[in-house]
Amino acid sequence: MTSRQDRVDELLRRLAVADACGSAEEAMALIETTLNAVETQMSGVGFNPDYPLDDGRMYPPREDARRDVAGRSDLRRYRSRGHNIYVSDAGAIRIELVKGKTCLLNKAGRNGGTISP
Repeated sequence: MTSRQDRVDELLRRLAVADACGSAEEAMALIETTLNAVETQMSGVGFNPDYPLDDGRMYPPREDARRDVAGRSDLRRYRSRGHNIYVSDAGAIRIELVKGKTCLLNKAGRNGGTISP
């Protein structure tokens, strides 16, 4: 099993080089397929559709983790254990650490726009 940090790094690398998305739905699908591919290849833990939080595998954000962003009806925020994942209606993706709000990825949508903090 590869370390969690190595898997996060690989996820960020793959997302950064992937084609830009044109909608929030495309962005969420990109995150889901990319994270599942990384975890299948690197975690050693099989996918469990019940999304257990203690099996050693990272899972993509679900709608029950979705939060509103004050003053930004064009953004969705998904809270995970250590990250906030922001997705814009235009397909941009921003991933920040919860602690310190360090930006790990700020991927533009197909229209060239990014998500500002």
